[in-house]
Amino acid sequence: MKNQYAGDVGDYTKLGVLRGLEQAGFSIGLNWYLTPDEPVHSKTFTDGKHTKFLKYDCDTPDKELHCALKKIGLSYNRTVIRLERAKLFKNALFWNKILDAKIRDKWHLEALKKLSLKDVIFLDPDNGLEVKSTKPYSKNGNKYTTYQEVADYYEKGSTVIIYNHRDRKPESEYLKRFYRFKDMEETKNAKMFYLRASRYSVRDYLFLMQERHFSDLERAIDNFLATEWCRYLKKYLL
Repeated sequence: MKNQYAGDVGDYTKLGVLRGLEQAGFSIGLNWYLTPDEPVHSKTFTDGKHTKFLKYDCDTPDKELHCALKKIGLSYNRTVIRLERAKLFKNALFWNKILDAKIRDKWHLEALKKLSLKDVIFLDPDNGLEVKSTKPYSKNGNKYTTYQEVADYYEKGSTVIIYNHRDRKPESEYLKRFYRFKDMEETKNAKMFYLRASRYSVRDYLFLMQERHFSDLERAIDNFLATEWCRYLKKYLL
């Protein structure tokens, strides 16, 4: 996540999901995996420009969220702090320190300590799960969460949701990144599914559910998708 992305369609879907889960009784933690903004004229700066939907009337049940994002996403002051202060949650916790690869371990442990008591924790890296081509402690490693960082949150007892940008590999190859959690001792028993958001660019929200959350969380998501949110998100089992 970058401050310059605040209020875009990615925030609309992920915050919509998290608000739905909070309304269903789950406590929420959100680690932005915040990284420094890109130069305005860089190729990746377009990632935060998906705000066209804010110029139209709200097309989901969450008019409050749409209104809040409109004030932020169409402004010249786009920051995660403004999202946190928009009163979109009753008692969510946020981790908004910039991820510096040089102190990644310290950063992770501090975030884990702050967020780990929440039922559901959302991890929001720029790109998603780590890839072989980019090491976690390298220059661009902060654009990814590591499998171990995810497992640490899960092992503490939270259901974990991870943002992952869809790459260009065939679907079967792409999904191997998700199934890797089945080979890890900490997450091998997690029940998994993902929500796919296809507006503008394809992004997935991968759920690793704690056993005690199975029925209530799936019911909450199914009820959420039974509304106009189905225009934005679709559920896939793993």
